[in-house]
This record gives sequence, structure tokens and C-alpha cells, in this order.
Amino acid sequence: MSAESSRRRVIKRVVVVGAGLGGLRTVEQLRRRGFGGEIVVIGGELHPPYDRPPLSKGVLHSDAADPWLRSDEDIRALDVTMRLGEPATGLAVDQQLVLTDAGSVPYDVVVVASGAVPRRVPGLDGLVLRTLDHAHALRAALSAGSRVGIVGAGLIGCEVAASARSLGLQVDLVDVLAAPMIRVVGPVAAPLVADLHTGHGVVLHMGRAVRPSEPGRLALDDGTTLPVDVILEAIGVVPDTAWLADSGLSIDDGIECDAEGRAAPDVYAVGDVAKWAGRRHEHWTNVGAQADRVAAAILDQERPGPDVPYWWSDQYDVKFQGLGSPASDDDAEVIAWGPNSRTVVVYSSGGRLTGVVGFSAAAAVIRLRADIAAGTDVNEILARLTA
Repeated sequence: MSAESSRRRVIKRVVVVGAGLGGLRTVEQLRRRGFGGEIVVIGGELHPPYDRPPLSKGVLHSDAADPWLRSDEDIRALDVTMRLGEPATGLAVDQQLVLTDAGSVPYDVVVVASGAVPRRVPGLDGLVLRTLDHAHALRAALSAGSRVGIVGAGLIGCEVAASARSLGLQVDLVDVLAAPMIRVVGPVAAPLVADLHTGHGVVLHMGRAVRPSEPGRLALDDGTTLPVDVILEAIGVVPDTAWLADSGLSIDDGIECDAEGRAAPDVYAVGDVAKWAGRRHEHWTNVGAQADRVAAAILDQERPGPDVPYWWSDQYDVKFQGLGSPASDDDAEVIAWGPNSRTVVVYSSGGRLTGVVGFSAAAAVIRLRADIAAGTDVNEILARLTA
């Protein structure tokens, strides 16, 4: 430890803004690393921490339980003060205060994990899916309807399409882009996603925008009008930073942070709201890695190494898994094998592996994590997969 670090003041209270996955993981990592001071978690929702990936899948089935991340007993064991149903309204960095409707909360260190909020389609009054309450509302709507129009064919839109089809509902999936999940998997793999959904009866309307629509109708820009009982707006999210407008923090598609999640002295950010070293990731596993690194930085402990970004999605009987951060113009090659047509799409730039996406090919994908980190020669990877 440096002389400067040894003179660092004692941290007595850490305030975490956000009671979702990012907030919970930050608390857990602080405790795991030995922090014995006070931790206060401020959450805008009344619910304790819950898992978001099931909201677009299992929670939409009427008999599904709510996906709590930890039991009440586990939360108590963390010795944390939970201030739920109390949205943060501001951050006074100079005074080291988090502002809420109920007053102000002083901190020695604050970690912002406020997540993101759904984008909305102008002129469309559909449902959105981001919170547990949103999922309950969508589940009730799906139970009462038979025709679903989904605007946005990213991960959430495609997952809800698959869930709605499993419930026997008619589904129209609309997107301004050329194919579903194209931003996630790129132009080479996206047609495979399209084939999966059309094979399960989803009607795709790609390259189409929506217009302001009357109740029970979804109007497209080519003059098509789709009869619908339920409309879901799934065009992505924006970081939840409006409450930080007067904070003085640098905000540009998220809170701008260094490679350790530091946005300002004694201010850190993790999860969907955070833009680390110029990049913002919206993947579940990324949150845990960021929380661990922030906890280490707060306590001035050895930092864990960088992790390879990872995501997954369950649609019908296919599990998608992705590793790495390939660019949209990276080279891509599709490798398929076996009686179940397991498929891996391999991405590379300059002859070096940058990422992979697997279709029900978990073993092949996970084995390539170290190769992506090392930038292994892509020809070696292709030879290995086709052997």
C-alpha cells in the first residue's frame, strides 16, 4: 500500500443508489472484501432486489413466482439499511449528499446503480417491460389478449415474442432494422434469429417503422395496419440519469467513469447507468464484475482483472450465448455441426478473434473465453471448431 493510501480517511458509510442487481452485488462485494461500516441502499421501487432476465420469460406465465435475488434472511445478513420506495432526486457531490423526496442522506462514498428506463415510441401508448410491475401488467394483458404487436426486435422484443408464442398468442414483431437482434449478433447471425422466429409462427415486419396508432391497431409506415390486443414497446433503454442533471458529473449516454468505475472523487457507478472507459454494457454478468472492481477500488484493495463481456438469451428451445465485443464490421463465419445443428458464429478483426455467438452450443462458446481475451488467431479457432 502506498503512503498516500495509508493516509486515506476511514470510510464509515457507503450509500448505494439503486436496489437492483448492481446495488445488491456492490453490497455483497463490499461485505465479502471486509467492509464493516454502514451501508445504505436507496431504491425507487418498493420491491426488494429481483432478477430482470426472467421478466421477459418465466414471469409472463401465470404460475411463475417473482424472481427475488435474495431472501429476507440473506438481506438481513448483509447488515444493510434498505430505503425502498424512496427515489433519489439529486446528488450534491460537494456536500456528499444523496437527495430524496424524504430528505438527504450523507455519504463517505456513493455508488450509483440506478439502471435504465425504457425508451418510448412517439405517438404510441403501449406497454413497456423493465420492472417487476411492468411484467405483472404485461402478464395480465397477455392473459386477456390473443394478438400481440411488439415494436422492437432486440433481446427483450424477441424474448417476449417467444414467450407469447409459447402461450399460444399471435405475434407480429416490428423493427426499423433489417433483421431481429441484428445489433446484438450482427448481420451474419441475425437471419438465423429471423428463421427461428418465423419457424415458430411469428410474423416479422423488418425495415418498418410504426406510426401513431388508434387503440386495437398498430399502424406501420408502409400503410399496413395490424389488429392487436396488446402492444409492447421494446425499443431499448436509456440510462437513468435525469435525477443527476445538477450533480456536475459528466454524463453522455451514461455516467462517464474511468476503468474502475470512478466518476468523481468518492463517486462510482455500476451497471446500465455506467459508461466505463467510453463503453456502456447492458449485460447481466457485466454488473457483477463491475461491482467487484468498484468494491476493490473503494477499499483500496487489489483490483480483479478485466472480464470478457458475456450475455445469454433463452428463446423457444434455443439458448443464445455471446462472448466478447465484436464490432458491426468485424468478419464473421458460421460454423454448424451435429444432429441438432448446433451453431457458432465466430467474429474476428485483423485475423484475431473478437467474439462468438452460440445457438445451443454452450460448451463451444464458454471454452473460447480465454481465446477472446488473448485475441487468438481466428484460423486456429475455426480449425478447432470444425475438427
